[in-house]
Amino acid sequence: MKVDITGRHIEVTPAIRGYIQKKLAKLGKLLGDDISFHVIIDVAKDRQKAEILLKSRLLELTGKGQSDDLYNSIIQAVEKLERQALKQKGRLIEGKRSKAKEKSVATRTGSGGAAAKTPSGKSARVRKEALRKKPMTVEEASAALEGSDASFVAFRNADGGDMSVLYRHGDGSVRLIRG
Repeated sequence: MKVDITGRHIEVTPAIRGYIQKKLAKLGKLLGDDISFHVIIDVAKDRQKAEILLKSRLLELTGKGQSDDLYNSIIQAVEKLERQALKQKGRLIEGKRSKAKEKSVATRTGSGGAAAKTPSGKSARVRKEALRKKPMTVEEASAALEGSDASFVAFRNADGGDMSVLYRHGDGSVRLIRG
């Protein structure tokens, strides 16, 4: 963690430097050690400003605070930075989780299909053409199964509207599972 402190119209005393480093240590724990801070302290007649620029490998954030007390200005700036850092860190984590979830779904389903369980309990790959979206009768599903090399056809039954699966059994017969 690297901290640069610049004072405008004020001398940066060891007490101010220590206070700032103490407050920024919390952010260092939150974001890791590969962070650099540039703190600018500005004192005018009745207002005292603190601006903190945070740079890390993933983030560049700015927090500003202004009040009639320098220490309160530093606290305001650090709190703003902390809120921003937590928000950005949450977004990064959520992005990684959603990418990992998409990746795991893609590996489970293979390319362009969905994973399904066969009657024996083993998982099988399903092609998109094996999943019928429009309602169809059992006879239409049987014709679709015979006309393709798929081992089963999942479809919405036109008679009752429930999901059904028509599959080829190991002995060559065709069987129906109603959902």
